[in-house]
Amino acid sequence: MNKQTRYWVRRILFFVMVVIIGVALYQAIQQGKSEVPQAGDKAPDFQLTTLDGKEMKLSQLRGKAVMLNFWGTWCKPCRTEMPAMQQMYEKYKGSGFEIVAVNIAETDVAAASFARQYSLTFPIWMDRNRDVVNLYGIKPIPSSFFIDPQGVIRKKIEGQLNVNQLEVYINSVLPQK
Repeated sequence: MNKQTRYWVRRILFFVMVVIIGVALYQAIQQGKSEVPQAGDKAPDFQLTTLDGKEMKLSQLRGKAVMLNFWGTWCKPCRTEMPAMQQMYEKYKGSGFEIVAVNIAETDVAAASFARQYSLTFPIWMDRNRDVVNLYGIKPIPSSFFIDPQGVIRKKIEGQLNVNQLEVYINSVLPQK
């Protein structure tokens, strides 16, 4: 093979390798992107075990307004938000409202201790393997979804909420009388 031919063969092979690497990277990125639920989407159903040992599905709460909250005991904003959530739970639980507090990959002992410390009475669901965190595409915590009685997400909030914000979001999803 002469010098000119080798030059072009190398250039073509280099170009082909760049294209192959580009396609592989594109596919890897696309696989990593799953459709995360947004406002207006039907809330993806899931099943978890509650802190008191019951198997629960999100779909079992259809007909109620739901605050789906992702949290951890080590999260300072979560610690600040929980008393406000408890206050709103006590106020609205008789009005067709439910809180699903999804604990992220912690032990039952840690979550139970936290619940006792903050006198939490709403259900705590344990996402031990982060399956639901991945399903919902949770990045920062706390993160909350407000779901209407038909199971449609009406609002997604990333970050800590206070009593006034919770009041507004809860009222926006409560069943109409």
